[in-house]
Amino acid sequence: MKMKKLALVIVIMITAGLVSCGGGSKATKKTTPKGPSNRGVAEGYATINDGDESLARDRATDDAKNKLVKNILGDTIEGKSVMENYEMVSSIVESKSMGLVKNVKILESKKEGTEMFVKIEGTVEAQAVADAVKSVLDTYGRPKFMVLISETFEGKRNLPGFTETEMAIQEIMGNSGFEFVDAAVTKEMMSRERGRMQNAMDGKVSEDVQQLLLNTIGAEVIILGTAETADQSAAITAYSKNMKSKSAIVRLKAIDIYTGAVIATISRNAPGVHIEANTASKSAITNVMKQILGKKDEESGKFKSGEFMTAITNKFVQAASKREINLLVSGLDYNGVTKLRNAIAQRIRGVSNVTPKGQIGTAAKLVVYFAGKTNDFIEELNAKADKFGFRIEIKESFPNKVVLTATKN
Repeated sequence: MKMKKLALVIVIMITAGLVSCGGGSKATKKTTPKGPSNRGVAEGYATINDGDESLARDRATDDAKNKLVKNILGDTIEGKSVMENYEMVSSIVESKSMGLVKNVKILESKKEGTEMFVKIEGTVEAQAVADAVKSVLDTYGRPKFMVLISETFEGKRNLPGFTETEMAIQEIMGNSGFEFVDAAVTKEMMSRERGRMQNAMDGKVSEDVQQLLLNTIGAEVIILGTAETADQSAAITAYSKNMKSKSAIVRLKAIDIYTGAVIATISRNAPGVHIEANTASKSAITNVMKQILGKKDEESGKFKSGEFMTAITNKFVQAASKREINLLVSGLDYNGVTKLRNAIAQRIRGVSNVTPKGQIGTAAKLVVYFAGKTNDFIEELNAKADKFGFRIEIKESFPNKVVLTATKN
């Protein structure tokens, strides 16, 4: 489904919940009163692990709530506006299901073999879902950027750090609330960490590059590419001998530093005119950036996101729903690590999978796929570890890595 521009999306999400009526089940008899359109029935299921029927019942109830949200909102016009984005961040919103369904009534709960089934009736408020989606977009859709543009400006090649293109990107995106690594830090890293920064400019996000950019500097997305200005004043000489006309072509790529995946690419060009050559070139670059990133709408006065910026936000939110966290565990034998791994996979909200990556003695590496940020994962793990049968101590934590020791209770 084609994604709307971010600014319009947020407006739709905020206003969608203001309308409470929509499609629902119609009464089959005149004597039967019509129920509220945002109330319905759904059934969920979950596998019973380690004989824990209580946990399976809770997870089946959550599954039913998630299905109910989709069923109810999918029937309404305003709900579809929310659902377009709800689908994009569904695995993150799942962790908020407790707050999305109100006045829940358990209609049936049954065990069939190794599965638990729960049927519920509940009310879904579109505003609650809209607020949850907006919260997710605000939290995960605004990553911190580092800009690495190789620029040829007026015939001079400039490396990242205070280039005209970087300044234009930071000004436009900064006005829309995005954060950036300071240009001075970028320039310093280009000098001090030349090898790793060159790899980053080439789009090679190896583990050592990830360690530098993500864990040390705090950048979550890099925007890299090239920008070049050229003179085309001859084309306007007949109209004005004093004016300078320049053209700029910019090619950009955005990379998610967590995974090294390319999340957006674009190439655009635009002209710029001024009596001074440098200013004309700056104008050309700014005009390209307005196409790529967005600009203020003349009628509404509100910022309208460009396709590149919207693609970054949407793809980053999608990626954040299955963020990789490297979990380095020490202190447990193989059986202990297996038990901890299963507990994390089955009992930590937002975890979609836990993959073992090897063990030597009592030192093991796990990769956790988590819908959220590392701090959210750590907080819930700390809160639930004792119930899992473990005492844990967090030794180190980074955006994509957690080091901990664990012992059995």
